[in-house]
Amino acid sequence: MYGKDGVMAELEPTPQISTHEVGLVIEAVAETQELANTICAFARSAMLRYGYQGRLSTAGNLAFPYSPSDFKVGEVYEFSVYHLVEADDPAGLFPVEVMERGRGIPWRKP
Repeated sequence: MYGKDGVMAELEPTPQISTHEVGLVIEAVAETQELANTICAFARSAMLRYGYQGRLSTAGNLAFPYSPSDFKVGEVYEFSVYHLVEADDPAGLFPVEVMERGRGIPWRKP
């Protein structure tokens, strides 16, 4: 689920959110296109028939944002970075700059 606890994680002030809908985008990346297709088809099929408390219909639980629902986007690249950095202030490696709209005057955190 893209974005779930992506910012605050365990610091989230409202960890228990009650909702009745969820949006998922399922991606399958594999050694071959055939394997990626199989994984995607399996995930789609499983989600179409997924059982949950209060379910009333067995005809399917999904609405598809794309047509066709499964599509190939070609090769992807694996990117990996492993850098060790010693820093007195780790937050200092990521300076924050906030600009007020229309003023163009940067504000820097002291």
